[in-house]
Amino acid sequence: MKHYFSYIALVCTLCLGMSVASLPATAGTMITTGSAVVPPSGFIGFCVKYSQECLVSGQDATVRELTSARRAELEAVQAKVNAEIRPQEEPTHVWEYARTGTGDCNTFALTKRRALIAMGWPEETLLLAAAYTEQGEGHLVLVARTSQGDLILDNRLKPVVDWTVLPYRWVSMQSQKSPARWLQIVSRRIADATALPGRTVR
Repeated sequence: MKHYFSYIALVCTLCLGMSVASLPATAGTMITTGSAVVPPSGFIGFCVKYSQECLVSGQDATVRELTSARRAELEAVQAKVNAEIRPQEEPTHVWEYARTGTGDCNTFALTKRRALIAMGWPEETLLLAAAYTEQGEGHLVLVARTSQGDLILDNRLKPVVDWTVLPYRWVSMQSQKSPARWLQIVSRRIADATALPGRTVR
């Protein structure tokens, strides 16, 4: 998967600050999922190696109450992992934790998930999600399911953002009740090319 691009329009839009009024009307909502789908191939290999992390949790679907302290935890993990891992495409798309200081988008997402779980975040509130970028390339991000909606930790961006501001074509996401099960994302894409001058969403 591609993991890092010169994404000036999106960075400028988000990092310079978006007012509440400028956010999509659906900001603060959850990503809607539908029927079960085949998990990404890289994830299957990951589960073979880390079977304990793919067992059925049996937990009810829940959200993490987003206090200011917990928001700070998300931002801290986002900043730390993005700074510690040097983006490098993995031709074989093997899903793995950061070990050599380099990694693909899946390395960023997995490492962030593990860090937040270690900080006390429930596993069922931290979901991996697959999407296609505005350039039509496969991408993986971490979704934090909170009381203020689904927030995205994306290695292409510095801040943690609401899922609705990203111009991605969302594909699938882990089930909250079973990390080994993936579900089709049926939510409509909110952001589009009009929000990102000079970029074409595919």
